[in-house]
This record gives sequence, C-alpha cells and structure tokens, in this order.
Amino acid sequence: MSDDLFSRLFELFNQPGPINWKLAGELARHLAGEREPVDPFGAEEQRDLVRLAEYQVAQLSPFPVAPADEVMVVDPRQWVDLVLPGFAYLAEAVAESSASAVAIPGMGATLAGMQVGTLVGTVSRHAAASFEFGMPIEPPGPLLVIGGAVDRTAASTGSATRDVRLWIAAEEVAHRSLFSVPWLTERLGQLIGAYAGHLVPDGDKLMKMWDGDPERMSASLTDPSVIADLFGGHEADPHREALVAFLAITSGYRHHLVRGTIGHLISDLDSFGSENPRDEEASMGPSIPTANWRMTLTGARFCEEVERRYGRGALDGIWEGPERTPSLAELEDPVGWAARVLLDEQFLES
Repeated sequence: MSDDLFSRLFELFNQPGPINWKLAGELARHLAGEREPVDPFGAEEQRDLVRLAEYQVAQLSPFPVAPADEVMVVDPRQWVDLVLPGFAYLAEAVAESSASAVAIPGMGATLAGMQVGTLVGTVSRHAAASFEFGMPIEPPGPLLVIGGAVDRTAASTGSATRDVRLWIAAEEVAHRSLFSVPWLTERLGQLIGAYAGHLVPDGDKLMKMWDGDPERMSASLTDPSVIADLFGGHEADPHREALVAFLAITSGYRHHLVRGTIGHLISDLDSFGSENPRDEEASMGPSIPTANWRMTLTGARFCEEVERRYGRGALDGIWEGPERTPSLAELEDPVGWAARVLLDEQFLES
C-alpha cells in the first residue's frame, strides 16, 4: 500500500512544464470534495437574476458590462474543474518567482501547483463566486455560481434566498466588469509575483513534510494550514501590503458599485459577506492573501468618502493607471490619497 502511494506521489510530483497542473488539480479536487446536487429551480432563478444584475450594474458602471454567454450554477467540485485553468496567470507568477527564489530544479512548478491548487480548492468550499476572493478568471468564460453558498448565506443572515442570489449576481457582474479594465489583471499578476518571490520556503519543514513517509506526505499536501506554514520571511511583508491594498480597493469599489445599483432593493446588503468563514485571512490556509469581507468594507468606505468629497469622476479615475490606486495606509486616509493623486492634477489644470 505504501509503495503504491509512494509511486503515485512520485508521479504526481514528477510532471513536465513550468507549472505542475496535475498536482494543482489533485489538491483542488480533494479540497472541494465529492459532487453535490444542484437545485434546478434555484439555478433557473439565479440565471434570471444575473440578467437583471447585468442591466442594473450597466446603469452605473463606468466600464462595459458584457452579458455572460452562459450562467451556470455548480457545486464546488465542478467549479474547481471549470476555473482552475483560468488562474494560469496566478500560477505563472508564482512559478516564475518561486523558481528564482528556490534553486531546486522543478521546485517552482511544484510550489506553484501546491499554492494554486490549495487556494482554488479551499475557496470552493466557502465562496459563492470568484468575486468573494477578489481574483478574476481569465478569460472570464461562463458566469459561475456555487449553489450551496446561497443556502448558507440565507440561513446565516435570515435573508430571502432570492435576495442572496441577487446580491451574488450583482457582485459577480460588477467584479467581471471591473476586471475588464486592461491593466488590472496584469497588475494583479505582478503583485502576486513580487510577493511570491519573497516567500522563503522553510527547508526544515519541507524535509519533515517529505521525510519518506508517503502517508504523512499525502496528508500534509491536503492540509491548507500545512502549506501556508511552509512559507515565511519578513522580506515579503511590503509586497504583501501592496497586494492586500490592491485587493481591498478592487473589492471595495466593486461593492460600492453594487450598493449603488441594488442597495435600494436589499436593506442588509453589507451583512451578506460577513458570514463567510474566510473573513479571517489565517483561516484561508494558502499563503497568498485573498480578498475578505473586512478588506472589502474598508475599500468600500474609502470609495464612499472619495466620491463624497471629490465626486464620482475622481473615484472612477482610480482605474486610469496603477499609480492612482491607494496604498494600504491611504485606504484609511482618503485625504492623503487625494493630496498625492488629485492635487498635482489640479495644479496642472490651473
């Protein structure tokens, strides 16, 4: 039994190419779990509400809202299978940075597979759609909703399932609309790459994890907290802050847009995401940070204050280039952000 498992693990790690997609897929599917039934009536309502959300968001969004070619309600396992290739940009950033940081042949591909597979698999158990962790699927493809998240959110908030479905639809439509801005996904990849390049795998922990015991190795690979614990190093902290700030402003702007489009229809809109168990970053497991509801509300407060003080044009102007996005400190200081970004423009105009 151990010999068979060891052979299987050897095959799993010994994969060609810059990214170990076989390892990523195995990890993601294991964490997603077995297939679950999807309510066909709920799926039909979700599709209708996505079309309503596309219309509503288009009224306020400064970016084009392209109707999704297809809307699918899926279970976590199916979501993983459909979206994993769409995170190639993330895997490539991790692989390239890890390969330069760890001088072990093939380790960059392995670490990329571990990180991305663990991230996608863990998210699939908690998120309703890709907006909840703030990263786009490239290319966008069908608009995907994980059906079980609707019932969990409705039960925890006491809200009507239709309201929850409309919230999910509007957030995902706005998320896809925002990331149609050409430079945003490229910038996200750069920030992830810079952060991943400064994550230093702990050699002793790696050796303990891969100490020749295939059962132990197999168990470690499917524990997100073990994967996260492999990495450390304070050199990564400034790059982590830059990535967190980016996720906060993109998710916060998205939610601010949703408030403006369906806030009058759902009174407790801000409470929906707070029930997500991923709200604490530490519970995520993977060492790559993702957006959580606390970040989202921080970003949304910043957007609200910028629009109140300086107008909608100033807020939408954030997306003209990466130099205009706020730092982590500026998210709590909109006036400081305006002094850096808007004041020079006013002088130039005058």
